[in-house]
Amino acid sequence: MIRPVILAPVPCVHLESVNSVPGLAASVFFGSSHEADTPLPSGAPVFIYASIPPHALFKPGQFSWTGTLGSIVRAVDGGPRHGKHPDPSQRPPTAEAKDGACLYFWEVRNLEPLETPRRLGDFKSKTSINEVPRWPVIAEADF
Repeated sequence: MIRPVILAPVPCVHLESVNSVPGLAASVFFGSSHEADTPLPSGAPVFIYASIPPHALFKPGQFSWTGTLGSIVRAVDGGPRHGKHPDPSQRPPTAEAKDGACLYFWEVRNLEPLETPRRLGDFKSKTSINEVPRWPVIAEADF
């Protein structure tokens, strides 16, 4: 059965950082500075490409983490937290400390590594899927 999914890159250090905070993987927010072309569908499976090598979590050309898309939260507009998530405790510590300003944050519920990573070629998209996406995009996958 073909289903809509979200494909997104997340730096390896942020994925590692999630695991350093007990319970954070149940509901964690990652940021994007690129406005989504189409609203991201809540409840869709998310496949995450662990990006920015060198790192032990990096697997070239493979999506190695998964979860379910939860809510979308706009970044704080103005003030000392401009471009940040309203609640820093919902972000990986490395992302909160090092990320620049974002437009919005997308929640991943039940983030976990895939037992068997999925190849880039397993997914189809209206946009080019010949390369790893640089921000969250909607694609399709056969389950």
